[in-house]
Amino acid sequence: MKRWVFACVLAISALSGALAAGLSVTDSLGRTVSLDKPALRVVSLSPSATEILFALGAADAVMGVTDYCNYPPEAVAKPKVGGFSGKTISIEQIVAMRPDLVIVAGGMHEKVMGMLASVGIKSFAAEPTTITEIYANIRAIGLLIGKDANAGKVVLAMKTRIDAVGAKVSAAKKPTVFWELWDDPLMSAGGPTFINEAIRLAGGTNIFADMKEQWPMVSLEEILVRNPEWIVSGDDHGDRMNAEQLKKRNGWTNVAAVKNNRIALVEADEINRSGPRFANAVEALARVFHPDLVRP
Repeated sequence: MKRWVFACVLAISALSGALAAGLSVTDSLGRTVSLDKPALRVVSLSPSATEILFALGAADAVMGVTDYCNYPPEAVAKPKVGGFSGKTISIEQIVAMRPDLVIVAGGMHEKVMGMLASVGIKSFAAEPTTITEIYANIRAIGLLIGKDANAGKVVLAMKTRIDAVGAKVSAAKKPTVFWELWDDPLMSAGGPTFINEAIRLAGGTNIFADMKEQWPMVSLEEILVRNPEWIVSGDDHGDRMNAEQLKKRNGWTNVAAVKNNRIALVEADEINRSGPRFANAVEALARVFHPDLVRP
């Protein structure tokens, strides 16, 4: 009996110590973000973060979002504090919402973070570039809002789905892939991006994975040399991304993907946002590259 009582005292003491110490995480900019207690009022300046908050069951804690936070549908009804660019964000509106925490989209919101700090509002920067960092951001946000158990479940569900894709395509030939971010100028996804990761996890090989830039400008000559078997883009680029349009581009009929009509679109928001729906994007790409192995 005495041992049981002693164990309980130790457990309560440890819990009290943890609560006294507060919550502390490291964000994507390497900053330590500490809160005395879980944030109950949160403003999101990132569509990805908004999706994470809703997936964690924190809809009631979301006080404000951006004009681009369109998923889930319930997010659209939340009060708006501006667009995605830092120049469009209304600090006055954010302050009026009395948030315990503001989630920002990394370096592009540096000025916003400084203004928030000047009025005593904590911010967490979420700007992952890899799947591992996506998982870490979800867990960190979950901890900061008191939904760490839910965050663990969301990450586990994502991992389970993505690992299932990996198991199916592990022994398959990896087709080479050109991801077209934009066509004028030609831009693609380099190595330090989660789009590159999505292609790899789906059983493909990004032809510009060796590029150190996130979004490098590339040339037709480079594409011809690397000669991708697939050309893929987000559906927000769909009006420029089909066989007819590509064949009209000077020199593109010599690209293997164009010759063989291997051109595909995936939902832009799923692959461009570092949230729970990233698993959808990996599955969608795998169905493109390996339709015989990965089915809907």
